[in-house]
Amino acid sequence: MGYLDNSTIVVDAILTKQGRKLLASGQGLNISYFTLSDTGIDYTLWNPDHPSGSAYYGEAIENLPNLEALPNAAYFMRNSLITLSRDTVELPFVALNGEGIGVTVTKNFGSSMKQQSITPKLENSTETQGWQLVIPDKSLFTAITGGWKQIDISGISGQFLNDQEIENAALYENTSDDTPPVFLDRAETTQTRSVVITFISKSTGAYKSATVTMDRVKRDKG
Repeated sequence: MGYLDNSTIVVDAILTKQGRKLLASGQGLNISYFTLSDTGIDYTLWNPDHPSGSAYYGEAIENLPNLEALPNAAYFMRNSLITLSRDTVELPFVALNGEGIGVTVTKNFGSSMKQQSITPKLENSTETQGWQLVIPDKSLFTAITGGWKQIDISGISGQFLNDQEIENAALYENTSDDTPPVFLDRAETTQTRSVVITFISKSTGAYKSATVTMDRVKRDKG
């Protein structure tokens, strides 16, 4: 489901294959729950310095084109259903190393650097169920430590992976702490490599990604 333009509220709703199957068999959809998503919104466009004042801080965001409805879960099912109180004014979000919405998080391994750490924290909510960490290519690391345990890839985590990444992908879980750091021990590489890793709050479905880059390891000639 999606809004077709940004001036008039026009809802575009299409059925998934399962929805069409139910209707074809004479069953009703009986929709009881729904989830809202801000996928596709660029919060870096928020402009508190707009010359026309606070009413226009979000003008550029409001003028963004919106995606039409898509039945492919890989595009929209990264967002979990959660229950929030009626007086909620801000949705939960994930900050990595203190960097929140609209900030690109990067970690760079120099040619001689062996370890980096990243700490996720859930803002606007109290974490109760722990974290998951999706790594598309685990061959770039010799170890993932800090209380993170590898588990089978399943459920919502699979939506963060491309088909070609599945063979080398890994899913890790941590339930020990509200803000558990992950320590990444790099593998040696003969060329510069990058991978986008994603932290997912298990209780809210909020997520944030970081780009980890490893410079190639230079070897002495001789």
